[in-house]
Formats: sequence, C-alpha cells, structure tokens
Amino acid sequence: MSTPQQRVHDATLRLLELLESGDPLSPEAIELRAELAEATAEAGQLEDALYQVDQLFKDTRRVHGPDHETVARARRAASVIEEIAQRG
Repeated sequence: MSTPQQRVHDATLRLLELLESGDPLSPEAIELRAELAEATAEAGQLEDALYQVDQLFKDTRRVHGPDHETVARARRAASVIEEIAQRG
C-alpha cells in the first residue's frame, strides 16, 4: 500500500497530465482533484487539503449547479477530510 505522500505525488502527476489536454472540471479531473485533497489531508497537510476541497466545491457548484454528481463528490471529499482532521 502506498504512503499518503506517494498518493499525493501520484494524484498530482495524473492531474497534471490530464490538465495538459483536458477540462479541469471534467468528471475525471473532479475525481482526481478530490483524491488529491483527501491524500493531502492524510499526508498531514490539512490546511492545504481544506483549501483544495473548498475550491473544488466552488468550481463544481459554479459550473454544474448544486445538484450535480460532481458537487456530491466534492462534498464526500470534504467529509473524508473532516474525518481525518478529527482523528488527528
């Protein structure tokens, strides 16, 4: 199993590759951004993770509206980060 730091590294690389030719708000990009925020929290960088998930939530609501599945994914990521923060 990979470490939280390795997950951050891997998610960052995959997201950068995707963003070179893709939409930052595509479902795949949203999933990678959520995964990156969660991994960042697990790596102990809670402030960065909270910022990432806040931006993700704002972006998904602005582009897709409040009821879209990408907004729900951003909410789930925020919940995961909150759980990690409470454990720490």
